[in-house]
Amino acid sequence: MKTTFLRLAFVLLLASTFLRADPAPLDPAALPPSWETRVKALLAPATLSADFVETREVALKNRPVSVKGVVRISRQHGLSLQYDQRRAPIVIVDERGMLARHPDGKEQTPPPEAEAGVRLLHALLSFDLVALGRSYEIAGEERPDGAWLLQFKRRDGAEAYYRDLVLAGEKENLSRIEFRRDARQNTIIRIGETRLNPGFTPEELALYFR
Repeated sequence: MKTTFLRLAFVLLLASTFLRADPAPLDPAALPPSWETRVKALLAPATLSADFVETREVALKNRPVSVKGVVRISRQHGLSLQYDQRRAPIVIVDERGMLARHPDGKEQTPPPEAEAGVRLLHALLSFDLVALGRSYEIAGEERPDGAWLLQFKRRDGAEAYYRDLVLAGEKENLSRIEFRRDARQNTIIRIGETRLNPGFTPEELALYFR
């Protein structure tokens, strides 16, 4: 159960490798003005959606596994992942945690041991750098063409599930999320063009959020 939920969620948000230059250390409590402006811009849209491709590399498989779907984000209600696989549940992440809503209406919550991972995902997608900074050293890179990257390396002694995390994008868009547990376990989520929505309908809110 734990592995399933972690893959589904770490399973969500460019290229599959880090940017070449060494990112500069960032203090999440005192971000440089350019980063503060960028984070505010990323969080500005009240609702949005985008297609995504998630690629998982796991130790027991010789080839990466790729799945596709749609991510929906509401700053008020949280985030949901709708996979295009048959019978795949809609995965909802919000302030209350994670919920898997199956096509037959059955709902599941992750086991208690996965709670830390759920909080991590929520912090990433809400750009809560202060919370992330408790477990990770944060560094950032900005390029003249508007490309940017946030790199998170697990602090010594931290109990965080993932060793490395990456958020990357261009200007005011997030285009890649990467979760790396070790050399052979890696999940990359590539996000397509963002669609800014005026708001989800009541039916969409009931289906994709809670």
